[in-house]
Amino acid sequence: MSEKVNQIAQAMKVAHETGQGYRNFGGDLAPADLAEAYAAQARLHALHAVDGRGKLGGRKIALASRVQQELCGVDHPIAGGIFADEIMASPATVERARYHGLGVEFELAFKLARDLTAEGGPYSKEMIGTNIATVHPAFELIIDRGADYTDLNALTMIVDNAWCAGVVLGPEIPGWRDLDLDELPVALYWNDDPPATARTGLADPLGSLAWIANLVNGMGGTITAGEIVITGSVIKTRYPEAGDHMRYEVAGLAHVALTIM
Repeated sequence: MSEKVNQIAQAMKVAHETGQGYRNFGGDLAPADLAEAYAAQARLHALHAVDGRGKLGGRKIALASRVQQELCGVDHPIAGGIFADEIMASPATVERARYHGLGVEFELAFKLARDLTAEGGPYSKEMIGTNIATVHPAFELIIDRGADYTDLNALTMIVDNAWCAGVVLGPEIPGWRDLDLDELPVALYWNDDPPATARTGLADPLGSLAWIANLVNGMGGTITAGEIVITGSVIKTRYPEAGDHMRYEVAGLAHVALTIM
């Protein structure tokens, strides 16, 4: 690990601890490329492992869908880690004031049946499904720290762990092996508003899983059996207020529920 990578990660940790708003890193803290950004993210994970967030329990894809890429002004997905202690079971209640710019996203989550190793890859969308143990509806909690969405830098977002602040996991979708995971209808019920609808294929869930497996393998890592991988939001990020309640339903077969205090 280079001293610059350590400095970038330390600066991001301090930014969170002191409540700084999101800003793109520039000057000496600007990651030179994707490799340096992901190296700084890995260092940040290690720093958080000793300050209370604990070990990783999964991975996330951010900006997997075109709607999310357009929202953030980038043209490719990015990846982050999910801390094991921040994976919650549905129904869940969270306190909005504990998060610096809380957003909610609407996803499929895969629990892995076996390790995704470099020796088993490279992985393709067509073959990655054999490595899945269970599929679940999920909310991702993000913290954007009041970011200006007209001025985002993907390398800084990568260092910032792709904004992941936790996951709410619904029950296993029954019979998922017999379903086309690109064609599942989803519905978001937010308070008493009419439902927002979409299809899971907007985030290419199996393609996204293969993409993140290959990315992690390419950096010398492994995604291990039992880890949770969330595969991108198919509905634009929403920013809740205290008192909001929501339910995200997949194909009428399973749902995940969340209340904001």
